[in-house]
Amino acid sequence: MTAVSDASTTNAPEDLPVNPFIALRVAYGMLLGELDFKTLMGQPRGKQMLHNAWLHGTGVIWGYRVVAEGVKLRVAPGLAVDTIGRELYLPAEWCVDLDDWYVDRAKSANPPAVEYDDKCAGTVDLHLTASFHTCRTGAVPALADPCDLSRKHTSYSRVAETARLDLRYGPPPDPPGTRYWRIRMLLGLMHISGDAAGQDVQEARQRIAIRPPHERAVALLVEFRRLAACDAMELGPAKDEPAPGDDDDTACPSPFPVPEDPAGVVLAGVRLHLACSDGHTTVTKADVCHEKRATLIPTATIQELMCGLAPGVLGHHAKPDVGGPRVIRASVQWRESSVLTFEVTERLRRHTLRRHVVSISSLADAGWVEEDIQDLEYDDGTRTVTVRLFNPPAQEDVRVVVRGTGRTPVTGTTGIPLAGRDDGPPGTEEEGYDAVMRIRSNR
Repeated sequence: MTAVSDASTTNAPEDLPVNPFIALRVAYGMLLGELDFKTLMGQPRGKQMLHNAWLHGTGVIWGYRVVAEGVKLRVAPGLAVDTIGRELYLPAEWCVDLDDWYVDRAKSANPPAVEYDDKCAGTVDLHLTASFHTCRTGAVPALADPCDLSRKHTSYSRVAETARLDLRYGPPPDPPGTRYWRIRMLLGLMHISGDAAGQDVQEARQRIAIRPPHERAVALLVEFRRLAACDAMELGPAKDEPAPGDDDDTACPSPFPVPEDPAGVVLAGVRLHLACSDGHTTVTKADVCHEKRATLIPTATIQELMCGLAPGVLGHHAKPDVGGPRVIRASVQWRESSVLTFEVTERLRRHTLRRHVVSISSLADAGWVEEDIQDLEYDDGTRTVTVRLFNPPAQEDVRVVVRGTGRTPVTGTTGIPLAGRDDGPPGTEEEGYDAVMRIRSNR
């Protein structure tokens, strides 16, 4: 297939009506005319375009492989979807001679200025796009239109939908902006903004982070649904530009997320390498890049790819919780300047709670200062541990460690070692975790 020139063939949009929310209602004895048949085919066509545009977006579905062979640019057959949900189908290979293309464009248009080096070599950046194109075909005999002075007796019975490929000056633009900004910020796909939406996302991430690890996946789902609802409520169809002389209120509403985009779907960036000799410019080679191409992935593949996130989201769920006691982080507090208390989730074996399994230190300019523990008390009824120091901590920044590891850890009544804090992962029957807390002294 030869290259399509830049001069666009005029499409006939009335041949492909789009009316997703108007359906044909037929009744016995009704006379059906041309408009009725356009309504009949425009409703399912519009529904499909709405589905593609809102739920899939724009991008390449398959094919459209772009390769440079010397000064030849070849594009394989492919299928894509544009910004208003139309399928862009290229049934055969597309090929263009870049040297001929550049010479023709240099004659017919104003090409960008090229800076040549001392060897008379330079570069020009282009981008290749695919856009929706139609042509009428299938001429058949037809009654003459009484209003048509040409009195033609044939009409086209088919409209072929295809893709038009164009090379345009300039580097490829970024892919179309993705909607649902709050969700992207929540999942760390973009920087959290400083506006109210960003503050909402920041608070949501904090609420998820303070949950116990085994509850974070559910907490994430709750926040995901809430923020997705906020994003969706801010979405709306595009508004067509008003006609000259009309105000904005007269603009026709569109059911699609964006107005019709004549730029098409970006397939690749193309950099031409030029050589200038005796005032004549030639293309020596071309480089192709696909970084700015948007690709649509099938739903079934997305479902399977989501399983790859499971270890990061679930993490410790691969290891069952055997019921080891844990320190309740929210209960750690100073009763007095030298008395610290905390609660545990399960009853402890009293004789494993000795002074050497609890350490309290404070951070000074010269380093950590180990605080001297006077005694420990344990109330089995309230599952409360009381730690008394000889003196208040020397500094305000205090670190408390209750050992669940090593040769003599704190254990529960069943002999299972301490599993750290209540907001951490579970331990095993053989090995627990140290409960480490950082608090301020009550001096």
